[in-house]
Amino acid sequence: MQHIILVTMASVTFAVCHAARADDPPPPPGSVQTVQPEEAEAILGRNVTGPDGKDIGRLVDVLVDRNGQPQAAVIDFGGFMGVGSRKVAVHWSALRFNPGGSKHQLTLEMTPDQIKAAPEFSNSGEAAPVVTPSDAAARSAH
Repeated sequence: MQHIILVTMASVTFAVCHAARADDPPPPPGSVQTVQPEEAEAILGRNVTGPDGKDIGRLVDVLVDRNGQPQAAVIDFGGFMGVGSRKVAVHWSALRFNPGGSKHQLTLEMTPDQIKAAPEFSNSGEAAPVVTPSDAAARSAH
């Protein structure tokens, strides 16, 4: 298991607010880039399947490092209407993306036993326990 301090996507976005004065110049116009649907896809809230293709949970957050690089995905496993569900942070390299697939767009390459043994993720602001399967750690090292 790997412990790293991570920043959630919600805390990455912030704004500095100040009172505008009448003599302040207007802010410069921002540039707008267009992202085509075939170039990017939103993943929060998507179902996550296991290697066997069965739904096992839902991706609810992405943990990034100080440089904004994804380090882990927080997956909400099981439960019914929030009761009995369990959130686990898994290493980013354990996920497989298949945006062209109609049903299995996100696959977690972990066994049910690895998921059951993983510590629960609590968004407490402390170091997050991130489950790193041994084969995923070997793949990310290459």
